[in-house]
Amino acid sequence: MKLTDKRLILVVGKGGVGRSTVAATIALQCASAGKKTLLYETNANDRFGNYFDKPSVGSEPSQLAPNLWAVNATPASALAEYGLMVLRWKSVYEMVFENRVTRAFLRAIPGLDDYALLGKAWFHTTEEKRGKPVWDTVIFDMPASGHSFSMLRVPWVIVDTVPEGPLTRDARTVRELLTDPARTAAVLVTLAEEMPVNEAIELETKLVGLGILPQHLIVNQLYPAHFPSASPVAKVLDTLLANPQLAPPLAAVAAHASLSRDRRLLNERYLAEVRKRARTPVSELPMLFAQRLGPAHIHALAERLSTA
Repeated sequence: MKLTDKRLILVVGKGGVGRSTVAATIALQCASAGKKTLLYETNANDRFGNYFDKPSVGSEPSQLAPNLWAVNATPASALAEYGLMVLRWKSVYEMVFENRVTRAFLRAIPGLDDYALLGKAWFHTTEEKRGKPVWDTVIFDMPASGHSFSMLRVPWVIVDTVPEGPLTRDARTVRELLTDPARTAAVLVTLAEEMPVNEAIELETKLVGLGILPQHLIVNQLYPAHFPSASPVAKVLDTLLANPQLAPPLAAVAAHASLSRDRRLLNERYLAEVRKRARTPVSELPMLFAQRLGPAHIHALAERLSTA
């Protein structure tokens, strides 16, 4: 089954590797394939609005492109939504969840905020209107690696420790969704650098241990191979670098070119390592040299990913 046919796609990885960019890219792929898609982020300094030249995404779904919406949930908004879903009536919800004693009790429960945010993602995969699914696909741009794994573990903890009731019933349902490869896929995102690669491999192992099977490992922000080994342009660059009398403008260009080549060689080293160590199929996305990513960049990445 293709990635675009999943109900829930979890985009996970170390902070700073471009998870949000990859999540937006996958969401655009799904939307372009005709899927009504929700791009879901939590407690985020929103970037999705900028990516599609729209206002910042808030706690209510807003449209970014044809077939594509986004929402930026907070623990408070997610918990309120979950409370309404369980208790059905707003008056009952307000009596229970807005009670001062209850709110203090809820704040003391470890992992409840994470569970509320994860549960909201699950809710959107089941959300219906007039008997039809509201969303074909939900793309969850998850927090950084350690936090995302802790969040994903919460349903297991609830099932193992909380007495039977609505909370354990829903946690069991969330766990079944997360471990069903027909409905859910995890996408790992990394850079071709030492620490991100090590963390991606560690996260892959942890996810597999939970029964969540990653479908793609995307190596993001690869430098272009402008100076392949033994190529004519590489020989020209070596000649320039060997000249100590190089004039300042040309010397600066040569130094910049040398840095680009070194970054590419570093990328190739760790790209080879991740292909060797990972169990998940590896795809590549290029570095985009832009001060601000916009719709044209996200479309270009989506096209590149669809051919990977």
